[in-house]
Amino acid sequence: MVPDQGQLLQELTVVRREVGGPPAASPPVRPIPPLVVRRLRVVYGPAAAVDDLDLTVEAGTVVGLVGPNGCGKTTTLRAVLGLVEPDAGTIDVQGVRGGTLHARALVASVPDEPTGLDELSVAELLQLTASLWHADRDFARRADLLLGVFGLRERVRSQLVSLSHGQRRLVAVVAAVALDRPLLLVDEATAALDPEAAIALREVVRAAAERGTGVLVATQDLHFAELVCDRVSLLSAGRAVTEGTIAELRRRYSATTLEGVFVAALGVSGRLRELRDVLDTL
Repeated sequence: MVPDQGQLLQELTVVRREVGGPPAASPPVRPIPPLVVRRLRVVYGPAAAVDDLDLTVEAGTVVGLVGPNGCGKTTTLRAVLGLVEPDAGTIDVQGVRGGTLHARALVASVPDEPTGLDELSVAELLQLTASLWHADRDFARRADLLLGVFGLRERVRSQLVSLSHGQRRLVAVVAAVALDRPLLLVDEATAALDPEAAIALREVVRAAAERGTGVLVATQDLHFAELVCDRVSLLSAGRAVTEGTIAELRRRYSATTLEGVFVAALGVSGRLRELRDVLDTL
């Protein structure tokens, strides 16, 4: 595990005092960000799925990757997890080189399509997750609380195959958040979720950030992103078109909502006018 910097400074102060050296200075310590991505490039065949992407997720913040299908959101998350090899750029997970087992152990992930292991029960999947990723003693308590939040306590003995797509996604959320890792990745956050579950997920993501977790959310849901994210990167064709806080983006594009920012930044206002003209002829 990456050592706690505050504790490390305290230990260095004691050592220097004991060996008769001058007292150690105590400058403010800036926490290492859970995720730093620099100039990331991932190529599939003739096209770049991710092209020269910079991204930072600070502790205690929620960052959104927002954009249409094929814009590079999922590929970015897979690169952070070490599931795809970048063609260029660097990934650091709390100061550890991305793609290594050490870095992977610092990340909890909610996939877009939670498949496989369908014959396991909810309880068995949670037990397997805790065992594989060496969860702490509080994992079971956190998981039980989250199952209650999502209304899944009664299904804890049910096989995953018997659950709806949305319920399986929520079980994946429970497993990931209960791990309490420095970095949480959530792919296509609200896919298959009903409105009540989406609201609960929003609260869970914000609660994780308030405990100091850095959260990276990939989503097409502009409303969800606007409510949950501290910062947003709008992606198109693998590149970040614009980035900033919600308030900054609204001011930059003279928009009142993130949807307005999206329309202006990605240049789709012309297509919307054409669509409305066509609909007027129906």
